[in-house]
Amino acid sequence: MGKQWVRAQVKRNEMQEAVDRGLRWAADNRQTAGVGAGVIAAVLLFAGLFLYSHRAKQSAAWEELSLANGLAYAGQVDAALKKVDDLNAAYTGTPASGFGLLFAGDLLFHRDRFADSVKYYQQLADRGQPQALLPLALGGMALAQESASQCAEAVKTEERFLGAYPDHFLAPQVHASMARCEEAMGQKDTAKATLQKIALQYPETSWAAWAQEQLKALGGGV
Repeated sequence: MGKQWVRAQVKRNEMQEAVDRGLRWAADNRQTAGVGAGVIAAVLLFAGLFLYSHRAKQSAAWEELSLANGLAYAGQVDAALKKVDDLNAAYTGTPASGFGLLFAGDLLFHRDRFADSVKYYQQLADRGQPQALLPLALGGMALAQESASQCAEAVKTEERFLGAYPDHFLAPQVHASMARCEEAMGQKDTAKATLQKIALQYPETSWAAWAQEQLKALGGGV
C-alpha cells in the first residue's frame, strides 16, 4: 500500500470534482449573480490553482517523509524523529504526515522505546486520518502499551480496535495481547475467556495453538 495507495486517493477525480463544483456553483447562481462565461472561467482557474497548490503541498510532505526515512536507516533516529515532528507541524492532515506518525511509532517500538512510541501512535489514532492507517496505529499502540507495562491502557486500546475492526488481520494479535494483559492484571477468568475466543475464532492456526497452550497453563480449556 504505502505511498502509492495514498497518492491514488489524492489524485482520484480531483480535477473533475473541482471543475464540477465550479460549474454547479455557476449554474446555480447564473441568474442571481449575473454569472457569465468570464466568471465561470475565473472559477475554473481558481480550482486549477487550488489543485496545483494542493499537489505541491502533498509532494513536499512526501519529500519530508522520505528524508525522515533516510535519516532513520542511517541510524540517526533522533534526527528522523525531529523530521517527522517538523513534517507533522508543517503539513498537518496530509497523508504523508499520517504515515510519518506511524513510521515514528514503529521506529521507536523496534528500539524498545515503548512509551515514546505510544505518543506517536496516539497522535495518529486521535486524528483518525488516513483511515486505512487507524487499525495499524491502534494495533501498534496496544502492543507498545503492553510492552511498557501499561496493561490497563492497552486493554482499552484493544477494546477500541476489536470494536471497530473485528475482522482485521491484526485482530488475533490484538486478542493475544489482551489475554496477556488480563493475566498480568490478575484477571485470570477474563484471560481464559479471551483465550477461548481466540481458539474458537481462529481454529487450525498458530494463534489457536498458542491459546490452547496458554489455557492449559491457566488450568482451563475450550
